[in-house]
Amino acid sequence: MSLFWAEHQKLWRAGLTRLATGLFLALLTALQLWSYQSANYGTMKADGSRYLDGPANIRERQAYARQWEVLTDETLQQMVSALQTARAADPEMDSERVNLYVLNDLLGSYWPELTDETQPYPSMLCWYANPASLTGLYDRRDAALRTFLENQFADPADQALFYRQDAQVERPLRYGWSEGWANLLGNGIGGFGQLFLPPVLGLVLSPVFAGEKRRGMRPVQLTTRRGAGTLARAKVGSALAYTAELYGLYAGVLLLFQFGYLGIEGWDLPIQLIKSLATAPWAMWQGLVYEFAYVLCSSLGFAGITLLFSALLGGTVPALAAALLTTWLPQALAGYLPWAVRQYLNLLPFVGGAEDFFRTNLYHWFGLRIWSPWPLLAAPVLLGVLCLPAAARRWRHIDLR
Repeated sequence: MSLFWAEHQKLWRAGLTRLATGLFLALLTALQLWSYQSANYGTMKADGSRYLDGPANIRERQAYARQWEVLTDETLQQMVSALQTARAADPEMDSERVNLYVLNDLLGSYWPELTDETQPYPSMLCWYANPASLTGLYDRRDAALRTFLENQFADPADQALFYRQDAQVERPLRYGWSEGWANLLGNGIGGFGQLFLPPVLGLVLSPVFAGEKRRGMRPVQLTTRRGAGTLARAKVGSALAYTAELYGLYAGVLLLFQFGYLGIEGWDLPIQLIKSLATAPWAMWQGLVYEFAYVLCSSLGFAGITLLFSALLGGTVPALAAALLTTWLPQALAGYLPWAVRQYLNLLPFVGGAEDFFRTNLYHWFGLRIWSPWPLLAAPVLLGVLCLPAAARRWRHIDLR
């Protein structure tokens, strides 16, 4: 244990660790503050910029949505009618206050025949559609889901898995202001994790093994009474501890801003308010837990990959570049690769999306049909677990003199 603490203190004493972690924390905090105070939630100005009134605007939007507790034909008609009345009185109204994009997604998905190409904005059905025409909401959702699954899966057994999921979704759907949850679960947790965590982890962990050659410490370490094996395990433990600490900072900042600005209102709303054809019977809080779990699993997997490259390549810069390429290259090539290839590349840390529980993707392994969010959690951890002993063994036997 004393060797682990010595290695961990050495890691934190490194100037690169302090600089990378400090910049990470400062930039993440600044972006979250800007996002909540203005960029995502501030009132829109005429020129497209936003006021710094995020908290007040959030409370106003939440209060407006409380008028309707559930989503039915009647309440949908009332919402569209209220929106059209408000827009007639003030064409420049803040349309985000009335959950415009949620309503328009529902109308466009379930009543496409109401689209009028003669309108100035044909795609904005909620601005002109006759509210009385909006009937049979859940029958239309069932029909749209059936068409979607039939187009995605040729095998009825694949479709059946998602029909069983959807049968557990409570109807009528609870309704409330969902834009804040959409920002969080759509890209606010996994997206920030993919952007910030790999570079910081790569910068800090790539020297763990490779840096010993540059510092000329290997001959000294091999003469210690505990030996290279114990030292390698201490280095691995220190790296994993730093990964957990960095993740704790990341999750802590995001949760602090979430609870400070959004509170917990809407935690029990269904995720179908974000993606209407999602089949998972999950509430917002379950999606939140999954996304934080995904970021943690990806962080641990990426740490293992970085340590392996650190031991294999013997240089900090090559190790950093190789580790980052395992995450960034599959993302860059995603649009050019067949789906079967992309599906397996998604199992790499930070490559697949944390928001995959909104989707209907499957893996077929050993005769089983496995919903994609679970492999996306397990695969990065398994990969990291396999990389760690390989990194330790490689470092014990390499000559760094």
